[in-house]
Amino acid sequence: MGRYENIVIISPDCTKEEEEELLKRIQTNMEKVGATVVRFDDWALRRLAYPIKKKDKGHYYFFLLDLNEASVATLGKFYKTVDTILRHLFVNVDDKKEGPKKVPDPVVFDELEGEFS
Repeated sequence: MGRYENIVIISPDCTKEEEEELLKRIQTNMEKVGATVVRFDDWALRRLAYPIKKKDKGHYYFFLLDLNEASVATLGKFYKTVDTILRHLFVNVDDKKEGPKKVPDPVVFDELEGEFS
């Protein structure tokens, strides 16, 4: 068993009900593969650094998980089958790590607007 930070970015086109349903599906699949959710944070709707699937914003969710390496691959395959998940990332961290203390500040890209058009 290892500790992983997992960030999931969901399409901004989802309604609140669709997001809640998707989060339930994600947590159900985490339970099926034997993952223990140590921490869960809603990082809110944020602007993406670059468009993904023609979207410039995404709703970020953070999970701190205890699970084995095979389960990481299984969850990754599940995430790829869901069209409303724009991106996901797993990072292996120290077992004592508790994740970020606060939600990261939004990044402002406005000063670069138009320079690369």
